[in-house]
Amino acid sequence: MASESGVTFQPTGALIQELKIAGHNIVLGYPSLEPYAKAPFFGETIGRVANRIKQAQIDGLNGKSYKLAANDGPNHLHGGEQGWGKKVFKGPEPVNRNGQESVLFTYVSPDGEEGYPGTVELRVWYTAYEEAREAGSPKFVLETEYEVELIGSEVDETVINITNHR
Repeated sequence: MASESGVTFQPTGALIQELKIAGHNIVLGYPSLEPYAKAPFFGETIGRVANRIKQAQIDGLNGKSYKLAANDGPNHLHGGEQGWGKKVFKGPEPVNRNGQESVLFTYVSPDGEEGYPGTVELRVWYTAYEEAREAGSPKFVLETEYEVELIGSEVDETVINITNHR
């Protein structure tokens, strides 16, 4: 019997386009990529900072203030006008992660993108598998792991707070 669970990814925003459980897609999304350009973060990797930053400014980081893109009134939301959710990532690249088949997406965010200091490389791993249960059908699991590395020499510190809007 074929599994009725599975996941579909896209390189734009390292997004989860489809997550099927028992044959039903349980994430909001679109059948093609075009609507995602204007969509409200459906399935996307959100960053550099998920949530809002008051007055679109970070104060006291590296002894400076950084003015960010204001895209939520006077505030900064989910990484700005073109946050990570709208960027094209490298991937999905099939990899072995902790002994399991996974896919890897990577994105390099340059110093100054949306006003953020420092060049960083983001790595997103998705690992999907079925886990056996003692009674009943297997449980479908989707694990997400994020890793961000400051790779530029522009600053000593930056801010990162990632999530996914699935």
